[in-house]
Amino acid sequence: MDKEPLFNLNGYFQTLRRLSGNRCDFWVDIFDMKGDVVGSFKDHLSDREITLSDVSNVDYKRMDNLLQENVLSKLAIKDEPLLKLFGWDIVEYIQMSYRLIEPEIDPLSSGDARAVIAESEFHGRYIYVLIPVNSKCIAVGLATRT
Repeated sequence: MDKEPLFNLNGYFQTLRRLSGNRCDFWVDIFDMKGDVVGSFKDHLSDREITLSDVSNVDYKRMDNLLQENVLSKLAIKDEPLLKLFGWDIVEYIQMSYRLIEPEIDPLSSGDARAVIAESEFHGRYIYVLIPVNSKCIAVGLATRT
């Protein structure tokens, strides 16, 4: 599978990066799962110097909190209704991305999505949200540049 279902979400994240004054990086990637979500993600990142820890479940409420803490609070906009709209848009783009792969699932409702704390020299400490979709997984990276 190619990355085409993720292009819209990645484009939206590019706009939000600009609204952060390029102090943040937000991106999306997709990888093949060969076992559990976190183990497959570690394999996917094996050629990069990134340390993973602290895995937790992600549902819609947790996703909203993660977006608020790691994206919306970093933007140069303080208009609360507009920030909530940005959060809603991100969740909709995530849903569109996984429903283009498999329309009959909702990993955020089913408890299959995970948040993983990551650490690298470039970003410092940041977060990935992992959304499994059949034999694929969508990885959403939310980081501040150090």
